[in-house]
Amino acid sequence: MFPVTSFLLYTFVTSITPGPNNIMSMSLGLKVGFRKTLYFNAGVLTGFCIITLLCAFFCAKLNEWIPEIRLPMLVLGTIYLIWLAVKILRSTYDTKAVEPKKGQAYLSGLLLQFVNVKVMVSAIVSIQMFVLPYYQSTEALAAFAIFIAIAGTSCNLVWSGFGSVASRLFANHTKLINTILAISLVFCAAGFWF
Repeated sequence: MFPVTSFLLYTFVTSITPGPNNIMSMSLGLKVGFRKTLYFNAGVLTGFCIITLLCAFFCAKLNEWIPEIRLPMLVLGTIYLIWLAVKILRSTYDTKAVEPKKGQAYLSGLLLQFVNVKVMVSAIVSIQMFVLPYYQSTEALAAFAIFIAIAGTSCNLVWSGFGSVASRLFANHTKLINTILAISLVFCAAGFWF
């Protein structure tokens, strides 16, 4: 019998805990408000769907390739997260100055998924541990992959909303907020290695 409770709990925990998507969503929410994060989160959803679908359909092959691609993905992911941390650390919350263009926000969210090791690892674990032992059909794999992507993006929206609310509460603490967000991204990067 499919372990529904375990699958849903795993999906929720891996989706709501801090990671590159959530931290970037919160940072954008702080800067531009909830509504203007939707393009970024639409990009996240698109990229998340692509990655989880690839993981679902090529899980067996990916497992063979992981020893060969693991180090380059870790290096790329680490460099990108540190770059994001520096970008956040140096940013301001002058919403007039930092409003992202719709296409750039979407593309940023989309491309983040291709170096987001957390998305890849959680998708692979979820598909291998919870789905493949019970379902192998193309339709089932696609449905689970899309569900995982929607759950993840829904949690990003929660973080965007928190960022939007927090912007009103912490308007005078830009340096502190930037430092906390930057350190969070560095911890995400360190988590790849330890």
